[in-house]
Amino acid sequence: MKRILLLGAALAFAAGADDLRVYSDAERPRASIYEFLNGVAQKQLAERRAAVSRLRTPDEVRARAARTRETFLRMIGGLPATRTPLNLQRTGSLDRGDYRVEMVLFESLPGFYVTGNLYIPSGQGPFPAVLHPTGHSATAKTRGLYQSLSIGLAKSGFVVLTYDPLGQGERRIFWDQHLQDSKVGGTTVEHQMVGVQSLLAGESMARLMVWDGIRGIDLLSSLPYVDARRIGVTGCSGGGTLTTYLAVADERVQVAAPSCYITSWEDQLPGTGPQDAEQQFPDQLLEGIDHGDLVQVFAPKPYLICSTTEDFFPLSGAKKTYEEAKRVWGLFGGDSGEKIAWFYGPGGHGMRADTRSAIYAWMNRWLRDRPGEAPEPKFDVEYEENLHVTASGQVTVSFGGETASTLNMSRYRQIQPEGGDLKAHVLRLTRYQASSAPLAITERGTAGGAGYRVQKLLYDAEPGRKVPALLYLPANDQRRTVLYAGESGKDGDDPKRLAELGYTVLAIDLAGMGETLAPRTSYSVQWFGQDKPTWLALMVGRTLTGIRMADFVRGLDVLAARGLLHGGKAQGVAHGSGPATALLHAALLDERFGEIRLEEALVSYRAVATTPVHRQIFDSVLPNVLRAYDLPDLARALAPRKVTLVNTATPLGATLAMPLVRASYPDAHIDVRRRREAEPIL
Repeated sequence: MKRILLLGAALAFAAGADDLRVYSDAERPRASIYEFLNGVAQKQLAERRAAVSRLRTPDEVRARAARTRETFLRMIGGLPATRTPLNLQRTGSLDRGDYRVEMVLFESLPGFYVTGNLYIPSGQGPFPAVLHPTGHSATAKTRGLYQSLSIGLAKSGFVVLTYDPLGQGERRIFWDQHLQDSKVGGTTVEHQMVGVQSLLAGESMARLMVWDGIRGIDLLSSLPYVDARRIGVTGCSGGGTLTTYLAVADERVQVAAPSCYITSWEDQLPGTGPQDAEQQFPDQLLEGIDHGDLVQVFAPKPYLICSTTEDFFPLSGAKKTYEEAKRVWGLFGGDSGEKIAWFYGPGGHGMRADTRSAIYAWMNRWLRDRPGEAPEPKFDVEYEENLHVTASGQVTVSFGGETASTLNMSRYRQIQPEGGDLKAHVLRLTRYQASSAPLAITERGTAGGAGYRVQKLLYDAEPGRKVPALLYLPANDQRRTVLYAGESGKDGDDPKRLAELGYTVLAIDLAGMGETLAPRTSYSVQWFGQDKPTWLALMVGRTLTGIRMADFVRGLDVLAARGLLHGGKAQGVAHGSGPATALLHAALLDERFGEIRLEEALVSYRAVATTPVHRQIFDSVLPNVLRAYDLPDLARALAPRKVTLVNTATPLGATLAMPLVRASYPDAHIDVRRRREAEPIL
């Protein structure tokens, strides 16, 4: 498999295929699928902002907050139904005079261990308490930056529970004892790996992360020296995300102070775009959920937004969200306007001492009734290993138990498709939108090859979105037509070889490929490919699979308009997981596809759901698809049309043994084959 070379193939296309480009240099920046989706998102965000501006009374705010809370919990997949025993263990302690630190271990679910540090002030309680989830860091709770906030709060008179979020600190999900590191890389990659898998069951990585925090509040509330009526939550970066979510999900939180997270998607999307797997959800923009809505759920309780001027969470978005929230808080009258505030200071992403001081003051004012400034006290942070809960530094090594990955796989094995109308399921889950607009085809010149000529075309897939295509017309036309799409784009070797064999070929750049490739990458491109447009499609209520289905169907319309559907049919050929998944779905809806050939296709969704690690399949994933159907079900439903599977792939992109493919696709009309690199495609 060569999926990992997708970006390199795109760069090679840009460097060496100018004669087959359809878009001009001036058009190219606007041609990417991300730009189209951002346009959709901005319209949805404008509608959402207008709706918030119409709020006039506390009751209207409460009603919108209730809808937001219900929507948020549904989007993350709900929460576990039962609070099982925490089984708190203490594995060590440090006495630092005016506070002490206890190393604690608890189970948020049976066998699902959470490693934490409990900071306890000296003196008589009961004390107010603060839950401190940390940001995306390999050392998490023991990182000096995060230790500083916990120590400063403890020295200010708060009991603090800080803990390792999933995939961080002592809770790495894919820890390899030989590597002494994760098998997949950084903490954000671990989140994304589990998060993409979670989508298949209609869940988010945030589900377990929020539950860990709720159980952390349970732990604090159970301590005899904690006043359970006075609990706050604060954290930076990913910890700011979890602070925001916990303020939505747990009404016991009385004061919130997220740092370096709150902005607005209106400003975030044109910049760094979607982030970690737990930081955005399918349909959230379609349903009108922006950062501001998550903030306003908390009204009129005390809420402090903390920002930095050079953060990749744009300050301009934080300003908009704060100004909107200030108006909402003001609707409650009295001193409510004082309970929403925004602190920002210079610098990049992270929590500086001035931000920490603002948080101490905010917590002091609202949880200890001590208004005024709160300069950071002097202290020394600990060596990281002194704060470890486990002897090995990893909970799975020292205690075993579950990880987010093992919990997913064990639960997802039990999910079975519910049956029913397969086409209805496909339309619902892919969000396929058939274009009702007249077909528009623009010719952009011609090129030549050995035994064929090429017409460069643009056609409308839907209003505002076009598909670049190459129509290969062979000299020895044999009245056989192929509609082709591959991960490397429309100008690869396969369409040329088919044209040389006498096939008429319409080769297209599916959304997010070739000339529509999003001109932005992320830390995880080698694992998740075009993850930002994939996430953005989900956020606006679309899927890349559904969008690409429209590309295929309109491609058939182009062939029909040119009189090239011989016998009313075309053979569909797709190379790679994303194109193959889209073609398989499109063929179910449009019988103008005759035979279809899927090369290097993903074997099944269930394989992803029950395999720990996957690569370059994110754009094929459909939320909640496990409860409706799997890819073999689609192939089976195409009978009596022939389906040929070539070099079918595992979730990691390796070629799956043919007996295992046949076991997944046992139907007689499905042919399983191998193709060596030098062999012809057909």
